[in-house]
Amino acid sequence: MLSNNQIRNKLIELSNSYYNDIASCVISEAMEYDDPRNFFEDLAQHGCISGMISSLIYYSDTHKFYDTHYEEIEDVRKELNITIDPDNDLKNHLAWMAFEYKANILVQELGLL
Repeated sequence: MLSNNQIRNKLIELSNSYYNDIASCVISEAMEYDDPRNFFEDLAQHGCISGMISSLIYYSDTHKFYDTHYEEIEDVRKELNITIDPDNDLKNHLAWMAFEYKANILVQELGLL
């Protein structure tokens, strides 16, 4: 099992390969936690809808995130074959989905599974 310091060091390494994309946003949020492992566990259990991602609580925030990362979010949506539900707030839903997806990829890269 990786120590807290090892996880932090790996996150710092990974942040160098992810510049200004969704994974870099996930890494920034994870680094706010005393123990980043708890961040990934909480996110996996409760999701963005819980309000734990301070930068993605309000619609104005999720809409800005969506607009900023539109192309990357669309790539994720297509990769996962997600269909659009017009009854939900599209930008909000897809912003959370992409954030959680990228967090899951980081969990795998960190070997936290």
